[in-house]
Amino acid sequence: MKKFQFKLLLIAPSLILTSCGYGLKEIYNGIPYASSDFFKNYYTVWNDSINPYKDNNKINQKVEAYELDDTKDKVFTSVNDTNFDANDIYSDEYVYYYDIYEPENDPEKKKPYGPAVKLSNYDDSFRYGVVGKLFDGQMFCNGYYANARVQVKPGKGNGFGVLFSKECSDATYMMMNFKCSAVTETRQDLAKGSSNLHLIISLIYKNEKGYTYVPVTYNVTNVPTNSGDAFNSAGRYSAYTCFGFNLENLKYDRLIGFTFEYEKTSCDVSGGSEEVHHAVMLYEVSFPYTTWH
Repeated sequence: MKKFQFKLLLIAPSLILTSCGYGLKEIYNGIPYASSDFFKNYYTVWNDSINPYKDNNKINQKVEAYELDDTKDKVFTSVNDTNFDANDIYSDEYVYYYDIYEPENDPEKKKPYGPAVKLSNYDDSFRYGVVGKLFDGQMFCNGYYANARVQVKPGKGNGFGVLFSKECSDATYMMMNFKCSAVTETRQDLAKGSSNLHLIISLIYKNEKGYTYVPVTYNVTNVPTNSGDAFNSAGRYSAYTCFGFNLENLKYDRLIGFTFEYEKTSCDVSGGSEEVHHAVMLYEVSFPYTTWH
């Protein structure tokens, strides 16, 4: 069945390119944050216990923001980066550009990376809720539109914060797959472009009396924007950014959550006389090869 679906998607690349850029026409009744209205899909939900902008949070230790260093923290912005290989000892066994649909004739004969490292592999608690879309191994749109991603609004406090039901102490690196979208009030068919982002990702660790909040920052450039989707290696590499970093220099035990925020530093997509509204479309987040208790 999957192979048949993959063939159908291959013969309609123009539809995929349009709809995944944003251009969503379907309305998913009853499913939150999956509207045909771009502005209703911003996910800004924080667990109050780890929300640094709330006075009643349970953060009792807040570490100064740490700017990731490309070399020291093995930062990668593509699975083709040598730093990706440095983080993942199994990198040679994976292929990046397909996930839930496998090509009929795969010359590489490798495992899809997303499904191999999805958090829902490690514990069933990652299968539920809106953010469960981030832990299901689906790295790309695949025609599922808002049902495949979490849409994030730019600006501090406009992101989201997730507190897991279980914790782990063996995470070695963090990975996320995303792209950007830009629209105006009246148009969701703006041209392709790129964005420069200032990421603010906070790791949440459990301690004896509450939570330790460890924010890290990084400036990622040339993030594909309104890039659509394509079912081939070249298309996927050019349409998404796979970002990650090593956790060795963030020496804390009992990882139990994370937050995601970003600031748009620039975007070359023009809306003409209209204001351009921006979003990060986040498809997958993982702490590969972890155990949760």
